[in-house]
Amino acid sequence: MSIILLVSILVLTFYIVFKNFFYLAKKNLFKDQAAWSGKDINIKYNKSNEVSASKGNDNYLKVIAEESKFYLENQSRQEDD
Repeated sequence: MSIILLVSILVLTFYIVFKNFFYLAKKNLFKDQAAWSGKDINIKYNKSNEVSASKGNDNYLKVIAEESKFYLENQSRQEDD
């Protein structure tokens, strides 16, 4: 009988301790989430040399149009020959 009483007291103690521990952990987790929610996060990117050193082809549509024009001219010349 004393063993059952001792075990039940230990189980009840562990239950109360872990219940409070998980409650506090969850409270801190959601507190941090509430602190960050609704805020804009600004990310500062480092400028890399590869991105900043472009070849001067800023207008890609213009470059594609010129290349397609040359290709079509070459195709029409080959058909004429």
